[in-house]
Amino acid sequence: MNLLKKLRSKIYRTSPLLRKWWFFLQFIKNNKYIPNFKNPKTYNEKTNFRKNDPKNPLFSICADKIKAKEYVAEQISPDIIIPNYYVGESITFEQMKAILAEHGDCLLKANHNSGPVHLLNTESTDAEIKAAVDSTLDQLTDDFGKRLNEPWYSDIKRGVLVEKRLDPEPGESDIRDYKFHVFKQKDGTFKVVLGVYFDRGINVSATFFDENMKWISLTYNYANIYTETLKPKSYERMIEISKKLAEPFSYARIDLYNVNGDIYFGEITFADGSGSAPFGTYAHDLWMGNLWQGDPRY
Repeated sequence: MNLLKKLRSKIYRTSPLLRKWWFFLQFIKNNKYIPNFKNPKTYNEKTNFRKNDPKNPLFSICADKIKAKEYVAEQISPDIIIPNYYVGESITFEQMKAILAEHGDCLLKANHNSGPVHLLNTESTDAEIKAAVDSTLDQLTDDFGKRLNEPWYSDIKRGVLVEKRLDPEPGESDIRDYKFHVFKQKDGTFKVVLGVYFDRGINVSATFFDENMKWISLTYNYANIYTETLKPKSYERMIEISKKLAEPFSYARIDLYNVNGDIYFGEITFADGSGSAPFGTYAHDLWMGNLWQGDPRY
């Protein structure tokens, strides 16, 4: 990072007013319309309404990558929790090397933000391991919630998590990521929009479906590819889990993985794209916003 970028980053982190205006301008650039965060109608507007006045105490618990596992194990089952290799307030290079020697492929991450996440394996060099450890420790110094105006992250006690890496499908570079956007309706039922993400580590693309896995012509954040993706084994159980975990909220994004029918919990997200990720059209943004019928603050 050059001097100018470092200076901009420092000012951005320390100036709420600058952060506010920078986000506003980036929103217009990404989405091609002037948002109304006080009377929200679109998905991105409602996401920002939530960010500005969050009311649900579960936001911080479920956004914490460590506590969320405990919560989901209680709500659903310990069987869907990816095994932890290490949980602590910090981690050293020596500890990380020992974990790799004992367990092999794993993911190193901070618990209070949305990344970056580091994939390490037994072939990782000392320099790569050190860089991953240093990056993770540096993340612990960052008030992610304050920087993105997502206050629930600021309430999380910061820590380090090392977990098992799930193997991808044959011929794919990374495991498929099933992101269930779950909207609670006024009558207590749910509407689900599923995004299936491919090759997240290299050239990410996404395909969107309705609850029955019928393809939707929706472009959001990444290129939308048309694919005849078949329902994975235990898909109905994935839907049940998503709705159960989303039940306390007007909307939540529930991330799950599926390995030959075995379901694993990924994370719960309450402000996808921090409320600024671009849709293909305003109509797409508004359509998703109309699905969000409850009070966005909860």
